[in-house]
Amino acid sequence: MKRNMKTLYMLLCALVLLTSCKKEEPAAKEDLYPDVPVTVPSSSAIATFYQNTAFYQLFIYRYDPVTLKWTSRIVGHYPTIAADDSSYMGFTNPYVADSGVPLFDMVRLYAGQLGGTNIKTARINADKVLQFFPDFDGAKTGIVRIRKQDVVLTKTANAGTFRIGISGGGTYDETAKLIDLEVVYDETDIGGTGQTVKFKISTVALTLN
Repeated sequence: MKRNMKTLYMLLCALVLLTSCKKEEPAAKEDLYPDVPVTVPSSSAIATFYQNTAFYQLFIYRYDPVTLKWTSRIVGHYPTIAADDSSYMGFTNPYVADSGVPLFDMVRLYAGQLGGTNIKTARINADKVLQFFPDFDGAKTGIVRIRKQDVVLTKTANAGTFRIGISGGGTYDETAKLIDLEVVYDETDIGGTGQTVKFKISTVALTLN
């Protein structure tokens, strides 16, 4: 009887130890940007990073893993609000017909496939890109999620199109007016394996290097 009690006690201790260790394990990366966030999309975050002003654009910078430096500002990111879902902020060019935006520097990252870096001929437009979820109701900080989708890029001289998938996420701070973002590119359509690139998005110019 005593031996059975001792065995049971040891099993209980092992179970408690295993449970406590499991709680200390860091969350998997994909869990940081859950498919079903615990809060509703933030309208105040949209108001922070979007202005209903013609030709208004954000300051967006890409981290270059080769030079280990941030690029200069990637000009041409016009934030727009999706007509059928105001919880999404996208990047489109409503000011120039048959044009687009550089969308996370894709015109430079895929210049070889495009045949150049011309934003107008690449015609990249995505009306639902970022969605903001506060850490708790009323919070000014939270996570930002990239809507998983395929983005169409047009080759120079209308020589066909190809698709690059985007997904990922990051964090935002309304007070600092800053977004830290990781964009995951799916390059299956061009025979690539994909890559993950870091960006900083701000309403004002940043000094990063």
